[in-house]
Amino acid sequence: MASGTPTGNHPFAVAFRNRGAPQPTMRILNKPGLLVTEFLSDQPELVLSARLPRDDAYILTLHLRGRPKGAMQAEGRWLRPSNFPAGNAGIVDLRMDLFSEYAGPFHYLSFYMPQKSFDAVAEDMGSPRVTELHHQPGVGFADPVVRHLLLSLRPALAAGPAETSALYADHIAKAFVSHLAATYGEMRVRPLSRGGLAPWQERRAKELLDARLDGAVSLADLAESCQLSVRQFARAFRQSTGQPPHRWLIERRLDKAQGLLELSSQSLNEIAAACGFASQSHFSRVFTRAMGLSPGAWRRLRRG
Repeated sequence: MASGTPTGNHPFAVAFRNRGAPQPTMRILNKPGLLVTEFLSDQPELVLSARLPRDDAYILTLHLRGRPKGAMQAEGRWLRPSNFPAGNAGIVDLRMDLFSEYAGPFHYLSFYMPQKSFDAVAEDMGSPRVTELHHQPGVGFADPVVRHLLLSLRPALAAGPAETSALYADHIAKAFVSHLAATYGEMRVRPLSRGGLAPWQERRAKELLDARLDGAVSLADLAESCQLSVRQFARAFRQSTGQPPHRWLIERRLDKAQGLLELSSQSLNEIAAACGFASQSHFSRVFTRAMGLSPGAWRRLRRG
């Protein structure tokens, strides 16, 4: 099926764009393999309706406030959406002919998942291809894993794509798609051995991460360098280091930054760039959150 979603745009944003009505507030986090949008409207009189573009993909929505009134049509059959209090999620199958309406205030997060993302996870796990997520159109459900993963992306949505590493985005996207494929797509997940990385594998992975402190390396690249599947690598790396690769990378950035702050005369902007941060302000926020002091104050204290 040909995609109806232009590159870099969320299907909902495309459907509701330029319709002559006040538009909801939208924040978009678009990274390779990850497209998440936050939609927010506090306007009680706002009514949005549109036919969604067909695509070989699914959308999962997490409602941060109860879904307002509004009908839905799936394959020509009218539905009244139900069971969407704050905290519940819903699955939208874009392969269907869908019409959606919102009448009143709303706030939700929306995760776009093309079929190719499910194919990649199934291949990595040695499982048959996932061709369908079992759900009831227009009926919400509670899923704590979905809620946790999507809420964890809100700081990244607020900060913007520049401050979100490709490695972190890859980690979240794969965890999200794997959970949905196993829970709603009947993907069979085989147990993994509990061993960590071999010494050469751990050394190689850390070398690659150290060479790309900006996080512009994928889990697939790291796994390939260790001759493992993505799932095997993620499990073994955590077993060996006690943390996932994106968290190890953040600590490595901070370690390098501390050395440069104490021993070099480089400016904060230069140190931020050398340690893979998107900007000096990004560096300052991450450093202050981790160390309890701003980089400048930490430098003065260490040199005092």
